[in-house]
Amino acid sequence: MTKLSISALTMALLIRRSDAVCEGDISLGSTCDLAALETALSGSTCTIDLLFPDGDAATAVQELCEYDAPTQFVKIQGSYQLDQRSMNGGGDVKDGENTFDIDVARVKRFIDNEMDDQVIAWPEYAQKEEYNPANGYGDNGYMPNFNIDPDAEKGSCKLNTAMCCFVESQFDFVDNSDICRHDLSKSPQSNHIKSAWSVFSGDESSHCVGFTWEDGDIYKGNTLFYTSLYQTVVNGYMGNVPGAPMCACVEQMPVVTKADCVTSTGTGLQYTLSVDKDTGDVSASHSVAMTYGDCGGNDLKAQVKATHAGSDIATDIDEYLVGDDCANAVYLNDEQLLVPSAINSLMNLDGAEYEGRSWKQLFGEGIFFLPPDYDAAAGDAEMRADLDACVASEGRQCLILRKCTSCTVESHKEIVYKRLTPWFPFQEGISTDTTIDIVNLFTNQWRNNNNVLHVDYELYSSVQDALTGTDEWEQADYNSNNHKYGFPRNSGPTGYVGNQWNSYAWSGGHADQSAFYIEVPSETTVV
Repeated sequence: MTKLSISALTMALLIRRSDAVCEGDISLGSTCDLAALETALSGSTCTIDLLFPDGDAATAVQELCEYDAPTQFVKIQGSYQLDQRSMNGGGDVKDGENTFDIDVARVKRFIDNEMDDQVIAWPEYAQKEEYNPANGYGDNGYMPNFNIDPDAEKGSCKLNTAMCCFVESQFDFVDNSDICRHDLSKSPQSNHIKSAWSVFSGDESSHCVGFTWEDGDIYKGNTLFYTSLYQTVVNGYMGNVPGAPMCACVEQMPVVTKADCVTSTGTGLQYTLSVDKDTGDVSASHSVAMTYGDCGGNDLKAQVKATHAGSDIATDIDEYLVGDDCANAVYLNDEQLLVPSAINSLMNLDGAEYEGRSWKQLFGEGIFFLPPDYDAAAGDAEMRADLDACVASEGRQCLILRKCTSCTVESHKEIVYKRLTPWFPFQEGISTDTTIDIVNLFTNQWRNNNNVLHVDYELYSSVQDALTGTDEWEQADYNSNNHKYGFPRNSGPTGYVGNQWNSYAWSGGHADQSAFYIEVPSETTVV
């Protein structure tokens, strides 16, 4: 991503001084990029070099197209602070001393005069330029509620879906959803709480509306505006579910039964570069006709499944939009709360006998908390030694067992990994074609390098199956990029099973109360 200038984010004005031979308007058509400009200038006396005599035309055009041509989201209210506060459920409209009409006047003017003929950019801000890369949110200027950077360690929009849930209105309130629960650790920059849970009765009044987008959707900023600020100004909706943002990517929002779905579409999009004949300054603009509406009868969950059919998004959305009844939501239970009855030999196997084998805990999360060795090389070396400890007595590497009390699918509450081939040499981080970090493989980045089902390993749903070599799992799934989905991604006994993975770097999977154990060889072991 191009590093953004402060003026680009706050004023949306990026200009380059051109040679005098270039003046007037240059029509780029429906695409704004360097290739479109080169096509538009074909046969003209005005060239790229004359238009941008200072050089680096590619960067200049990119900035003009991204930050000058569209309307910047920050322009609508006027500042990052106003946008952030309103998306979290506060701000002048909710908490101000003026009347509602006065507080929404600026946004209403935008709705009346510009909303229907402007492409609205996804919100970015100069205030986040330095903070985000320094704190794991990526090299970008996104607000935390809507960080769509796929490479950000703490990005929040992996499901390409955003939602607002309002709890009050200045006008008639339409209660269209039940609030089930909220994991406050998913939205710490909104509630300033590191870790907590809220469970709701399901009787609270709430109005939820959202949208989903495909990669490359240039109108998603418009749909975000229509989902959030438009709903406040036109329908009076405001206020957030306690502990949650009012509007955010769905991963940060409360688990709810359902939500309405909206969309926006642009037609006749045309981009224009303009050269001031007196100063030579270059600016960018566009024209478009926007329409807004519902999703053709689909609610948000149905629209997500239709838009992203065949992808993980289509199944992962079930965790956040659970259907007609909060009974379908996964709640805290005794095993997820630190109560004495929850700690028993069937959960914490460290140093215990289980299925005729002795076990040692490697690492774990939640109530099994035991972080991997901070020294990755030392942790990998220790794990390799533990694996090899069974070779002499068993003729194989020791079994690895994951116990998961929070997993929602029975087959994934206990998974046994049985190694078949030697391991590649160690190199810290993501697996490659010649190296592997075994600890990272299981905790954060489950990949198929030196780790192919039926070739390098087998998976089983019980220790006894692993010992007898029966009922091996048939479906493997892996990460194909730098995402931090750990063991076993969406692998399953007979087909793909979603959201049962663990990750020691990301949240989102159900295996956040789980532990890995390794078999300890013993002369008294009974098969």
